[in-house]
Amino acid sequence: MPTLTSIVRYPVKGLTADYLDHINVEKNRWLPLDRAWAIENGGGVFDAQKPVHMKKKHFLMLAGQSALAGIECRFIEDEHKLRVTRKDEEPIEVFLDDPSTQGELFAHLEALLGDDIRGSLRIIRAADQAMTDIPEAQLSLINAATVRDIASKTGLDISPDRFRGNLVIDGFDAGAELDWVGRNIRIGAVEAKVEARIRRCAATSVNLKTAVPDTDMPAALFEHYGHMDCGVYITVMNNGQITTGDPVELSN
Repeated sequence: MPTLTSIVRYPVKGLTADYLDHINVEKNRWLPLDRAWAIENGGGVFDAQKPVHMKKKHFLMLAGQSALAGIECRFIEDEHKLRVTRKDEEPIEVFLDDPSTQGELFAHLEALLGDDIRGSLRIIRAADQAMTDIPEAQLSLINAATVRDIASKTGLDISPDRFRGNLVIDGFDAGAELDWVGRNIRIGAVEAKVEARIRRCAATSVNLKTAVPDTDMPAALFEHYGHMDCGVYITVMNNGQITTGDPVELSN
């Protein structure tokens, strides 16, 4: 039977994944603390008093700064703290809601990214708005069989992590999820509506092991499938807990 194999969030947009065994989700909400914070890349455009969805170009992101993939982080949820590991140096510990703790991280990023830094860095958060690529309160879902098929066709070592989805499922045919738009899907006791296919950008070209692009993934998708889509966006329709290993089925 198809199952949920992975639950993933990215507390800071563009940085390391945080893998979960289970999580409580809410109707019409994002995955809790997914892209809750982002690092503004110069400009000071974000207004915390009037937070609105902003395009990803304003933030550090894999599509523009692939070297971010080489930063190893651990998120400590109860403290809203990020621990950044550095080779042969003490880890950097940052409280994401406390600007006074963030200077060392910014210095590290400036040294790593060089000319990709456009100005002052700032960690921002909007209490009621995740810093995802779309403004809608949706989760992203990846079909592991689709990723295996992409890997086979391209000859690349590709895992679902490359597509940075919240939920990974397995047990369906490759590409099946792209035909589910408008249908409902049940994951354990949680029901969701499949809203749209996810069109892929240059971020998926980055090899997460080497932190450098190893292909033009959107072009590869178009070459092999005639489109640039991988995964779907879903809207949660009821409150409940999801757990890795939960059964997954189409409910209409």
